[in-house]
Amino acid sequence: MKFGPVPVRSACGSILAHSLDVASGRLRKGHQLNRRDITNLMEAGHHEIVAARLDHDDVGEDAAATQIATALTEGQTALRVARAFTGRANIIASDFGLLEVD
Repeated sequence: MKFGPVPVRSACGSILAHSLDVASGRLRKGHQLNRRDITNLMEAGHHEIVAARLDHDDVGEDAAATQIATALTEGQTALRVARAFTGRANIIASDFGLLEVD
């Protein structure tokens, strides 16, 4: 993975490291930039952003979070994994109690 400053003009496909405001709203951290986003960023006066570019063998942060949460909850009927976002997958319990992870 490459992480750091990227010229907006060449950032298509990159993953935004910080949320940024544009005229149409807000681009959230973790969003993969498309051509429309690039246009919106340039129109908002952004010339450089901080972003991540995954190598072909990298796993995205949401996929990694899902894999870890799924492994932790395997076989646990009282737990479910919520959809991952910004590298975080919440594990939700259907009952009250204490979770002990070995």
